[in-house]
Amino acid sequence: MNGRPLVAITCCWIIGVSILSLCQGLDAVLALGALLLLLTGLGLYGQINLKLLIMCCLALMLASGERYWVEHRNTSDLAITEATEGAEAVLSGTIASIIEVDGDLVTFRLKAKTIRLASPASEQKMSDTVMIRIKLSKQSEQTLASKWKREDAITVKGIMELPGDAGNFGAFDYRNYLKKQGIHWQLTAKGTHSVNYSKGETPLIGKPLRALDDLRNAIGGLMDRLFPHGDAGYMKGLVVGIRSDLNPEQFDDFARLGLTHVLAISGLHVGVVVFLLLQTGAWLRLTRERTLDLTIAMMPLYMMITGASPSAVRACLMAMLALWLARRHALKDGLHLLLSAALLMLIWNPSLVEDVSFQLSFIVTAGLILFVPTVTESLPIPWKWLRAPLAVTLTAQVVSFPLTIYYFHAAHLLSLPANFFLVPFISFIVMPLGMASIVLGALWFPMGIIPAKLATMGNQLTFHLVEWLNGFSRLRTVWPQPSLLWVVTAYFLMGIGVVLLKRRLAVKQEREWWSQQAADEGILTNPEDDRTAPLAFEYRQPSRNQLKSTIYKVGIAALYLVWIVWGYQPAWLDHSATISFINVGQGDSILIRTGEGKHILIDTGGTVSFHKPGEEWRARSDPYEVGRKLLVPLLLKRGIRELDALVLTHLDADHIGGAQAVIENIPIRSMLFNGTMKDSPAPAKLFQLALDHNIPCYSVHTDMEWKVDATTSLHALYPRAELTDSGNTIKIWKEQNERSIVLLISVYGRSFLLPGDLEAEGEREVVAAEDKTGNKHQRIDVLKAGHHGSKTSTTQEWLNYWQPVETVISVGRNNSYGHPHPTVLARLNASGSQIFRTDRDGEIQYRIHPDGTMKRRMVR
Repeated sequence: MNGRPLVAITCCWIIGVSILSLCQGLDAVLALGALLLLLTGLGLYGQINLKLLIMCCLALMLASGERYWVEHRNTSDLAITEATEGAEAVLSGTIASIIEVDGDLVTFRLKAKTIRLASPASEQKMSDTVMIRIKLSKQSEQTLASKWKREDAITVKGIMELPGDAGNFGAFDYRNYLKKQGIHWQLTAKGTHSVNYSKGETPLIGKPLRALDDLRNAIGGLMDRLFPHGDAGYMKGLVVGIRSDLNPEQFDDFARLGLTHVLAISGLHVGVVVFLLLQTGAWLRLTRERTLDLTIAMMPLYMMITGASPSAVRACLMAMLALWLARRHALKDGLHLLLSAALLMLIWNPSLVEDVSFQLSFIVTAGLILFVPTVTESLPIPWKWLRAPLAVTLTAQVVSFPLTIYYFHAAHLLSLPANFFLVPFISFIVMPLGMASIVLGALWFPMGIIPAKLATMGNQLTFHLVEWLNGFSRLRTVWPQPSLLWVVTAYFLMGIGVVLLKRRLAVKQEREWWSQQAADEGILTNPEDDRTAPLAFEYRQPSRNQLKSTIYKVGIAALYLVWIVWGYQPAWLDHSATISFINVGQGDSILIRTGEGKHILIDTGGTVSFHKPGEEWRARSDPYEVGRKLLVPLLLKRGIRELDALVLTHLDADHIGGAQAVIENIPIRSMLFNGTMKDSPAPAKLFQLALDHNIPCYSVHTDMEWKVDATTSLHALYPRAELTDSGNTIKIWKEQNERSIVLLISVYGRSFLLPGDLEAEGEREVVAAEDKTGNKHQRIDVLKAGHHGSKTSTTQEWLNYWQPVETVISVGRNNSYGHPHPTVLARLNASGSQIFRTDRDGEIQYRIHPDGTMKRRMVR
């Protein structure tokens, strides 16, 4: 540590800003005190000299103090009360971001100056940055909104709301995401008529940012013209970091193979830009110093044009430092460059330590700097030209793996070859062609067409290869959410592995040196006579040493295996079962995990679209889709590698809307439905998709039973067979609620009744059928209220028969249907059933243990 003070100081700074991410209050103070004591102990034992000890302690305290100060100041001027949340307000201020127009939605950030609430009707000062969302009412408003610019004065009238929080365990928390950026409120308005826009004189400090916005928009418009074959959005993301037009499905394909980093501006992009700038300086016959100066000056511009993401800032800072040191002939250590960039960024914004892009960018870069030389020498490949690129790809994959699992919960076994072949192709061929097309096209548009067409040919090849590799879906491994300790252990084991590789290389090099010495001196290297070799060099180890070495290697392998099992969490490690009522808004989705680790998903939620013909302009490039945005990430985070069954209780949009994304991303062994078809494109498309994925589909009707495993069984109570059976054809049934599958589920002796959207008449039929069979059901533990608490379901007769101890209502917040209906709530309260609601409580999860004990937990 004494020999590399910058490394020690920066590590202490990173730890200091991270303390509040790991613990709060007294725990944070105790953690800081323990770290200071540890540093003091290292100093007393002579591991750190006094000067470095003082600097490290100061770095630790200053970093934690700055982080606390930043967090303490991150508050809103507007108090969070019932009077403000959901209240009508008029906000005045200036536009603080680019204007994003996507279909019928306009979003931007507003630096507020004043706010006037309807109650009390008084204007007050406000300095918050507020997220503005404007729902457009007609197509002409898109053109109007696109003319708004950063730093323009604006007044907006709408509803003040808190951003949405995480409604499910482990789900993305949008409210917390915005809070880290200093945004505590959002205002939702309808139509541009709710906006009073006035274009005034742009402040001097805002002119550069506004000019960069205009330049960024101009580049985007030019790329739309240069790439008319559907790859404009991809090239915008690849070359200049504009990801708003990227095809969501295409992004998912790249994400499954771990290739999204090519769409994030990073060291590869900056390296290409630096190389092109240096070559341009050489062609123009500029001096070395002038070329380096111009390249350094261009780095901040490129960083801002590409959106100044953490990875772009890191790469540009490192490039600027490296070029400056190269100008002074002092460029020596890449690790010092990396840590200098990290230190500067965290001093500027300590909250960046929690940013996923920041973490991946720095950890992968550090891994490449520290590990690649050793890995390159250790690879048993005779061709030097292949060893180096393979070592870089392998190191990047291994170093990023723990964080990838921690944040994204999946890793494709074909990710390594995909990165090895595609990243160089994209980075050194397609991306330079894209840059060339922009520069040449800006000078004279026809000149940019040729490199653009060549880039498009490369893109088509890339897309076909990515699609083909994604076809091997079974090679995608899914890992449940690990702990931070698992991640830290991973990097500890990597360190051990590299140390062992270095020792092995040292021994190998020593043997090779002595062999060469013996050959040069003409000494016979007789395996039985090693008198000329040093004691450390043995031609043949004694059997005792061989046994010790074998035990040592087995121990290391066992350590790695334990770490993998710990992270992978096989089903046999957990014998408890769970039934989770997932919060999908106005819809249903219920996830069952049996005691033996099998998974069943009942319904997939969905958003009902009311767009009429002629309103195609309302379609958004990346609309919220419950399957892709919520269900699939949630299932992956819970380590669900396949679904034993996907049950669709009926074919209404709020129950099957997310099924397409689930089928495309998670293997499914069987799909169960109510035996009917709805005359609508969505169900037909869904069943065709199931056939394309070779998923068998089974019709469910009364008296069917499925013993999933020794812990769980499903009993179908509805619909009756005669309602769906019509020989070799499937009946088309418009009113699907009346044909909902009703399931009675038993898990470790606990009972759950799930009636879909069954209406009153169907409830009476089920009760009558159960009475007729003479089944004597005990009081059930949990009932899902039918049809989201509609007044046409959950009748008194139904409640009298089943007598549920608890009732869960799956319902959307502030839904337009008035669910749950007051009469249903009154019936449930009168029956003595305890009520839980997904709109109010978030996800409601029941955990059942093998002894039959059951615990409930809720998000809120």
